[in-house]
Amino acid sequence: MSNHSVGNHCVGNHCVNSHKVVILGGQGAIGSLLSRLFTRCGHMAYSVDQRTQGMCSHDYHSHDYQIDILNPAADAGEVFSGAKAVVFALPEAVAIQGLPWVLSAIDDDVQIVSTCSVQAPFHSALRAAALGQPFIGVNPMFSPSLPEQKRPVAVTLDNCHVSEHWIERVLTRADMRISRMTPEEHDRVMALCQALPHAAILIFGLVLAKSPLDIGTLATIAPPPMRTMLALLSRILRNPIEVYWDVQYENPMAAEPRQALLHAIQQLNSIVQAGDQTEFGNNLRDIARQLGEQLDISAADCQHIFSTLK
Repeated sequence: MSNHSVGNHCVGNHCVNSHKVVILGGQGAIGSLLSRLFTRCGHMAYSVDQRTQGMCSHDYHSHDYQIDILNPAADAGEVFSGAKAVVFALPEAVAIQGLPWVLSAIDDDVQIVSTCSVQAPFHSALRAAALGQPFIGVNPMFSPSLPEQKRPVAVTLDNCHVSEHWIERVLTRADMRISRMTPEEHDRVMALCQALPHAAILIFGLVLAKSPLDIGTLATIAPPPMRTMLALLSRILRNPIEVYWDVQYENPMAAEPRQALLHAIQQLNSIVQAGDQTEFGNNLRDIARQLGEQLDISAADCQHIFSTLK
Protein backbone atom coordinates (compact mmCIF):
# COMPACT_ATOMS: atom_id res chain seq x y z
CA MET A 1 0.00 0.00 0.00
CA SER A 2 2.72 2.44 -0.94
CA ASN A 3 0.83 4.49 -3.53
CA HIS A 4 -1.36 6.93 -1.60
CA SER A 5 -2.13 9.37 -4.41
CA VAL A 6 -5.20 8.47 -6.46
CA GLY A 7 -5.05 11.22 -9.05
CA ASN A 8 -5.04 14.97 -9.57
CA HIS A 9 -7.79 17.49 -9.05
CA CYS A 10 -7.99 21.20 -9.78
CA VAL A 11 -9.38 23.59 -7.20
CA GLY A 12 -9.68 27.07 -8.71
CA ASN A 13 -6.35 27.68 -10.42
CA HIS A 14 -4.48 25.12 -8.30
CA CYS A 15 -4.04 21.44 -9.11
CA VAL A 16 -3.58 19.17 -6.11
CA ASN A 17 -2.98 15.49 -5.54
CA SER A 18 -6.21 13.64 -4.85
CA HIS A 19 -5.79 11.42 -1.78
CA LYS A 20 -7.90 8.62 -0.38
CA VAL A 21 -8.99 9.46 3.17
CA VAL A 22 -10.72 6.86 5.35
CA ILE A 23 -12.96 8.41 8.01
CA LEU A 24 -13.82 6.17 10.96
CA GLY A 25 -17.13 7.35 12.35
CA GLY A 26 -17.91 8.93 9.01
CA GLN A 27 -21.66 8.99 9.60
CA GLY A 28 -21.31 11.16 12.71
CA ALA A 29 -21.42 14.95 12.85
CA ILE A 30 -17.65 15.54 12.83
CA GLY A 31 -17.03 12.71 10.38
CA SER A 32 -19.62 14.09 7.96
CA LEU A 33 -18.16 17.59 8.25
CA LEU A 34 -14.62 16.42 7.44
CA SER A 35 -15.87 14.17 4.65
CA ARG A 36 -17.48 17.19 3.03
CA LEU A 37 -14.33 19.29 3.42
CA PHE A 38 -12.02 16.62 1.97
CA THR A 39 -14.38 15.97 -0.94
CA ARG A 40 -14.65 19.68 -1.67
CA CYS A 41 -10.86 19.78 -2.06
CA GLY A 42 -10.88 16.89 -4.51
CA HIS A 43 -9.92 14.09 -2.14
CA MET A 44 -11.73 10.74 -1.97
CA ALA A 45 -13.48 10.37 1.41
CA TYR A 46 -14.36 6.81 2.47
CA SER A 47 -16.81 6.59 5.37
CA VAL A 48 -16.52 3.71 7.86
CA ASP A 49 -19.20 3.39 10.51
CA GLN A 50 -20.92 0.78 12.62
CA ARG A 51 -24.29 2.23 11.65
CA THR A 52 -26.28 0.37 9.03
CA GLN A 53 -28.58 3.01 7.56
CA GLY A 54 -27.92 3.46 3.84
CA MET A 55 -24.73 1.40 3.97
CA CYS A 56 -23.65 -1.99 2.66
CA SER A 57 -20.98 -3.91 4.55
CA HIS A 58 -19.10 -5.08 1.45
CA ASP A 59 -20.18 -2.68 -1.28
CA TYR A 60 -16.70 -1.77 -2.53
CA HIS A 61 -18.18 0.26 -5.38
CA SER A 62 -19.50 2.67 -2.74
CA HIS A 63 -17.44 4.94 -0.48
CA ASP A 64 -19.50 3.90 2.57
CA TYR A 65 -18.54 0.85 4.63
CA GLN A 66 -20.30 -0.78 7.57
CA ILE A 67 -17.53 -2.00 9.88
CA ASP A 68 -17.33 -2.41 13.63
CA ILE A 69 -13.72 -1.38 14.22
CA LEU A 70 -13.73 -3.07 17.64
CA ASN A 71 -14.82 -6.35 16.05
CA PRO A 72 -13.82 -6.15 12.37
CA ALA A 73 -14.28 -8.93 9.83
CA ALA A 74 -11.14 -10.66 8.59
CA ASP A 75 -11.08 -8.72 5.30
CA ALA A 76 -12.25 -5.38 6.74
CA GLY A 77 -8.73 -3.94 6.60
CA GLU A 78 -9.00 -3.77 2.81
CA VAL A 79 -10.81 -0.46 3.23
CA PHE A 80 -7.44 1.13 4.03
CA SER A 81 -5.80 0.00 0.79
CA GLY A 82 -4.19 3.01 -0.89
CA ALA A 83 -5.22 5.39 1.91
CA LYS A 84 -3.18 8.54 2.54
CA ALA A 85 -4.87 9.25 5.88
CA VAL A 86 -7.15 7.63 8.44
CA VAL A 87 -9.39 9.96 10.46
CA PHE A 88 -10.61 8.86 13.90
CA ALA A 89 -13.90 10.78 14.18
CA LEU A 90 -14.84 8.69 17.19
CA PRO A 91 -15.23 9.01 20.97
CA GLU A 92 -11.82 8.93 22.59
CA ALA A 93 -12.22 5.51 24.26
CA VAL A 94 -13.37 3.87 21.02
CA ALA A 95 -10.61 5.58 19.03
CA ILE A 96 -7.92 4.28 21.40
CA GLN A 97 -9.39 0.76 21.43
CA GLY A 98 -9.58 0.67 17.63
CA LEU A 99 -6.07 2.03 17.10
CA PRO A 100 -4.19 -1.32 17.22
CA TRP A 101 -6.36 -2.84 14.48
CA VAL A 102 -5.93 0.20 12.24
CA LEU A 103 -2.16 0.25 12.74
CA SER A 104 -1.98 -3.45 11.87
CA ALA A 105 -3.75 -2.77 8.55
CA ILE A 106 -1.89 0.32 7.29
CA ASP A 107 1.64 1.26 6.27
CA ASP A 108 3.84 3.24 8.64
CA ASP A 109 3.60 6.40 6.50
CA VAL A 110 -0.20 6.68 6.57
CA GLN A 111 -1.38 9.85 8.30
CA ILE A 112 -3.33 9.34 11.54
CA VAL A 113 -5.86 12.10 12.24
CA SER A 114 -7.52 12.46 15.64
CA THR A 115 -10.65 14.56 16.17
CA CYS A 116 -10.90 13.76 19.90
CA SER A 117 -11.99 16.60 22.16
CA VAL A 118 -9.11 15.45 24.38
CA GLN A 119 -5.97 14.86 22.31
CA ALA A 120 -3.16 13.79 24.67
CA PRO A 121 -4.40 10.27 25.60
CA PHE A 122 -4.91 9.22 21.96
CA HIS A 123 -1.59 10.76 20.97
CA SER A 124 0.17 8.91 23.81
CA ALA A 125 -1.45 5.61 22.78
CA LEU A 126 -0.36 6.16 19.18
CA ARG A 127 3.21 6.99 20.13
CA ALA A 128 3.41 3.94 22.41
CA ALA A 129 2.31 1.69 19.56
CA ALA A 130 3.90 3.41 16.56
CA LEU A 131 6.52 6.00 17.43
CA GLY A 132 7.05 7.28 13.88
CA GLN A 133 3.48 7.19 12.55
CA PRO A 134 2.50 10.62 11.14
CA PHE A 135 0.01 12.38 13.41
CA ILE A 136 -2.21 15.44 13.28
CA GLY A 137 -5.16 16.35 15.48
CA VAL A 138 -8.14 18.34 14.19
CA ASN A 139 -10.70 19.65 16.68
CA PRO A 140 -13.31 22.02 15.19
CA MET A 141 -14.24 24.53 17.88
CA PHE A 142 -17.89 24.78 16.85
CA SER A 143 -20.90 22.58 16.33
CA PRO A 144 -20.95 20.92 12.87
CA SER A 145 -24.51 22.24 12.51
CA LEU A 146 -22.98 25.71 12.05
CA PRO A 147 -21.24 26.91 8.88
CA GLU A 148 -17.49 26.38 9.01
CA GLN A 149 -16.50 29.71 7.43
CA LYS A 150 -14.43 31.90 9.79
CA ARG A 151 -14.73 29.29 12.57
CA PRO A 152 -11.71 28.35 14.70
CA VAL A 153 -10.19 24.88 14.58
CA ALA A 154 -7.48 23.54 16.89
CA VAL A 155 -4.74 21.61 15.08
CA THR A 156 -2.41 19.50 17.21
CA LEU A 157 1.04 18.46 16.04
CA ASP A 158 4.17 16.89 17.49
CA ASN A 159 6.09 19.92 16.20
CA CYS A 160 4.20 23.16 15.68
CA HIS A 161 7.09 24.76 13.77
CA VAL A 162 6.89 22.54 10.68
CA SER A 163 5.59 23.82 7.34
CA GLU A 164 1.90 23.77 6.46
CA HIS A 165 0.37 20.30 6.48
CA TRP A 166 -1.78 19.20 3.52
CA ILE A 167 -4.73 18.66 5.87
CA GLU A 168 -4.32 22.22 7.13
CA ARG A 169 -4.71 23.36 3.52
CA VAL A 170 -8.06 21.55 3.41
CA LEU A 171 -9.17 23.49 6.49
CA THR A 172 -7.81 26.80 5.16
CA ARG A 173 -9.67 26.38 1.87
CA ALA A 174 -12.83 25.97 3.94
CA ASP A 175 -12.05 29.45 5.36
CA MET A 176 -11.46 28.08 8.85
CA ARG A 177 -9.06 29.75 11.32
CA ILE A 178 -6.28 27.41 12.43
CA SER A 179 -4.54 27.52 15.81
CA ARG A 180 -1.59 25.14 16.22
CA MET A 181 -0.64 23.52 19.51
CA THR A 182 0.80 20.32 20.95
CA PRO A 183 -1.63 17.66 22.28
CA GLU A 184 -0.81 18.62 25.88
CA GLU A 185 -1.31 22.33 25.16
CA HIS A 186 -4.59 21.48 23.43
CA ASP A 187 -6.01 19.71 26.48
CA ARG A 188 -4.93 22.54 28.78
CA VAL A 189 -6.62 25.10 26.53
CA MET A 190 -9.77 22.97 26.19
CA ALA A 191 -10.07 22.77 29.97
CA LEU A 192 -10.66 26.54 29.97
CA CYS A 193 -12.32 27.02 26.55
CA GLN A 194 -14.74 24.09 26.79
CA ALA A 195 -14.90 22.43 30.21
CA LEU A 196 -15.13 25.67 32.22
CA PRO A 197 -17.94 27.40 30.26
CA HIS A 198 -19.88 24.14 29.91
CA ALA A 199 -19.59 23.57 33.67
CA ALA A 200 -20.81 27.10 34.40
CA ILE A 201 -23.78 26.64 32.07
CA LEU A 202 -24.63 23.25 33.56
CA ILE A 203 -24.50 24.70 37.09
CA PHE A 204 -26.91 27.41 35.93
CA GLY A 205 -29.20 24.67 34.61
CA LEU A 206 -29.03 22.64 37.82
CA VAL A 207 -30.00 25.69 39.88
CA LEU A 208 -32.80 26.57 37.47
CA ALA A 209 -34.18 23.02 37.52
CA LYS A 210 -34.57 23.18 41.31
CA SER A 211 -36.33 26.56 41.28
CA PRO A 212 -40.03 26.51 42.27
CA LEU A 213 -40.73 29.40 39.87
CA ASP A 214 -42.52 28.73 36.59
CA ILE A 215 -40.05 28.63 33.71
CA GLY A 216 -42.62 30.18 31.37
CA THR A 217 -42.91 33.22 33.61
CA LEU A 218 -39.14 33.49 33.91
CA ALA A 219 -38.68 33.28 30.16
CA THR A 220 -41.33 35.94 29.54
CA ILE A 221 -39.57 38.59 31.63
CA ALA A 222 -35.99 37.34 31.22
CA PRO A 223 -33.48 40.09 30.30
CA PRO A 224 -30.87 39.42 27.60
CA PRO A 225 -28.26 37.84 29.94
CA MET A 226 -30.84 35.31 31.20
CA ARG A 227 -32.05 34.58 27.68
CA THR A 228 -28.49 34.07 26.52
CA MET A 229 -27.82 31.61 29.35
CA LEU A 230 -31.07 29.79 28.55
CA ALA A 231 -30.00 29.60 24.91
CA LEU A 232 -26.60 28.15 25.82
CA LEU A 233 -28.19 25.65 28.22
CA SER A 234 -30.80 24.60 25.66
CA ARG A 235 -28.15 24.02 23.01
CA ILE A 236 -26.29 21.68 25.35
CA LEU A 237 -29.51 19.82 26.17
CA ARG A 238 -30.36 19.39 22.49
CA ASN A 239 -26.98 17.84 21.62
CA PRO A 240 -25.75 14.32 22.49
CA ILE A 241 -24.95 13.91 26.18
CA GLU A 242 -21.75 12.04 25.29
CA VAL A 243 -20.20 15.18 23.80
CA TYR A 244 -20.39 17.10 27.05
CA TRP A 245 -19.53 14.12 29.22
CA ASP A 246 -16.31 13.61 27.24
CA VAL A 247 -15.38 17.28 27.67
CA GLN A 248 -15.69 16.99 31.46
CA TYR A 249 -14.67 13.38 32.13
CA GLU A 250 -12.03 12.51 29.55
CA ASN A 251 -9.88 15.60 30.07
CA PRO A 252 -7.99 15.24 33.37
CA MET A 253 -7.05 18.94 33.15
CA ALA A 254 -10.74 19.90 33.41
CA ALA A 255 -10.80 19.16 37.14
CA GLU A 256 -8.75 22.26 37.96
CA PRO A 257 -11.08 24.86 36.37
CA ARG A 258 -14.12 23.10 37.88
CA GLN A 259 -12.54 23.41 41.32
CA ALA A 260 -11.66 27.03 40.57
CA LEU A 261 -15.30 27.63 39.58
CA LEU A 262 -16.51 26.23 42.90
CA HIS A 263 -13.98 28.38 44.78
CA ALA A 264 -15.05 31.50 42.86
CA ILE A 265 -18.73 30.88 43.72
CA GLN A 266 -17.82 30.55 47.39
CA GLN A 267 -15.65 33.68 47.18
CA LEU A 268 -18.47 35.72 45.61
CA ASN A 269 -20.94 34.45 48.18
CA SER A 270 -18.62 35.41 51.05
CA ILE A 271 -18.05 38.93 49.64
CA VAL A 272 -21.78 39.56 49.22
CA GLN A 273 -22.71 38.13 52.62
CA ALA A 274 -20.05 40.38 54.20
CA GLY A 275 -21.51 43.41 52.41
CA ASP A 276 -18.04 44.22 51.08
CA GLN A 277 -18.74 46.35 48.02
CA THR A 278 -15.12 47.53 47.90
CA GLU A 279 -13.81 43.97 47.53
CA PHE A 280 -16.55 43.28 44.98
CA GLY A 281 -15.37 46.23 42.88
CA ASN A 282 -11.71 45.25 43.28
CA ASN A 283 -12.48 41.79 41.90
CA LEU A 284 -14.28 43.21 38.87
CA ARG A 285 -11.39 45.57 38.14
CA ASP A 286 -8.91 42.69 38.43
CA ILE A 287 -10.95 40.71 35.91
CA ALA A 288 -11.06 43.68 33.53
CA ARG A 289 -7.28 44.12 33.74
CA GLN A 290 -6.79 40.43 32.99
CA LEU A 291 -8.99 40.65 29.91
CA GLY A 292 -7.03 43.60 28.54
CA GLU A 293 -7.86 44.41 24.92
CA GLN A 294 -10.25 41.44 24.80
CA LEU A 295 -12.63 43.39 27.04
CA ASP A 296 -13.72 45.76 24.26
CA ILE A 297 -13.87 42.96 21.68
CA SER A 298 -16.07 40.77 23.84
CA ALA A 299 -18.25 43.71 24.91
CA ALA A 300 -18.97 44.33 21.23
CA ASP A 301 -19.78 40.63 20.78
CA CYS A 302 -22.22 40.85 23.68
CA GLN A 303 -23.89 43.95 22.22
CA HIS A 304 -24.29 42.13 18.92
CA ILE A 305 -25.83 39.07 20.63
CA PHE A 306 -28.17 41.12 22.81
CA SER A 307 -29.34 43.22 19.86
CA THR A 308 -30.78 40.07 18.24
CA LEU A 309 -32.77 39.08 21.34
CA LYS A 310 -36.07 40.89 20.97
